[in-house]
Order: sequence, then structure tokens, then C-alpha cells
Amino acid sequence: MTNVATAGQARRVLGDGPPGEARSVRRRTSLPGGRAVVGGFLVALSALGIYGAYTQAAAGPTTSFVVARRDVAIGARLTTDDLRLEVMELPDTLANGSAFKSVATLVGATTVGPVRKGDLVQASDVVEKRSGTAELEVAFALESSRAVAGSLRPGELVDVLATFGAGGDAYTVTVVSRARILDARPAGGPLAGGDTDIIRLALTSGADALAITHAVNVGDVTLVRATGTEVSGAAGLTYRAPAADEGGSDPPAARAP
Repeated sequence: MTNVATAGQARRVLGDGPPGEARSVRRRTSLPGGRAVVGGFLVALSALGIYGAYTQAAAGPTTSFVVARRDVAIGARLTTDDLRLEVMELPDTLANGSAFKSVATLVGATTVGPVRKGDLVQASDVVEKRSGTAELEVAFALESSRAVAGSLRPGELVDVLATFGAGGDAYTVTVVSRARILDARPAGGPLAGGDTDIIRLALTSGADALAITHAVNVGDVTLVRATGTEVSGAAGLTYRAPAADEGGSDPPAARAP
């Protein structure tokens, strides 16, 4: 005998559909939690970073540096025909401290060592020579008070005077007349005084270079501005203080040593 009450209860639980068709009961799907979302985001971000690094590595270097277009001998003054740019990858210490990224920066520089075709041109290979091909360069430190109070500028002309000896034997001589200033700037470095300038001159002869070198090392050098004037002492012109027994108030005429 069929239990009618029990069958009716079963229909109410399973649904109101036709007899024999049961309604399935499914579990409700839950959304991912906060940790799962954050984890997925980090995984995607990591994958994106790996892809970017791979793309950058596969692209190769993008920075250009100056190399020699042809062999360049020692003492040559560089021109645009001697140089070209080449894309390459260099260590940071070399790229930022020794290499050049512009051809124009090196035009006019003078090589101090042989540079072969294709070589990277480095700071140790060149010097900035501002004087002409028929000129020599000399540089020395001088107190600002002896260098027209530190007011000299590149392109100016100066007479180089030096005082030798002491007391009654001292004399002053014009070492070089109308030398051209290439550079005049305050001396740098922690040991340099604030009242010292570095003077760089262009000279037209080896004799002038010898005379100035001797004066700087043995005498007391003073620079006299000769820019814009024709009143300039001839090289070798010498002044000596009057002897005590000469008397008179007029100083003796300057004369050759």
C-alpha cells in the first residue's frame, strides 16, 4: 500500500513540477576572496615585468658613442672627417666618465695617443688645445693679486713680468710681451686657496716657454694687461732699483740685462 502523505511531502520538497520530475538542488558558487584577487594581480604584474625586460634586452643598445672613422696619429687636431657615431652598450663608469656622445664635442681636440679606426675615443686620448698649430701652451698658478686682480679673460693679451733676486740685487724683467690668454680661472681643489688663479697662455716660441717656466719656478711673476694698448714692454726690458749712493729722485731708465 502506497504511503500518500509521504509522496506529497516529497513533491513539496522537490518542487511543484509534474510527478516523476525532480528539481535538482545545486550549491551556490562563491566569488574569489580578496587574497586571491591580490595574488592574481601580482602574478600578472610579474609576468608583465618579465616581458618588458625581455623586450628591452632583445632590442639591444640604443645609445651612440664617438669612435674613430679612420686611423688618427698622435698630435692630430680632430675634425668631423675623423669621427663617427656608433651604437653600443658600455659600462656606466665608461659611458659617463670617459666616452663621448657627440662628435661636435671632440672637433678641435688634439690627440695625445694613437687612435685606430673603429676605436672608442676616450677622454684619455685627447686634450682640449685652444691655441693654434704654430703655438705652444703653458699653464701655471698665480695669486689673483698678481693677475690683474683675477679679472683677466680668454683672448686678452698680457705682458709677463718677473722679479728675481732680493734686496739691492733684485731686478724685474719683461719675460714675454703680449702673450695671449687661453684661460684664466680660480684654482679648484680642497688644497687650493681662494685667491689663486690658474693661467693658461698661448706662446709663439720655445724660447718664450723656457723663459716663463724659469720665471714661474724661480722668480715672482706678475701679469700686466696689454689688451687694447700699444704701450707694451719689449721682452728682455729690465728694471733695477737705484743704488743708495746714486741719489736723486728719478728712477734709472729701464735697460736690457
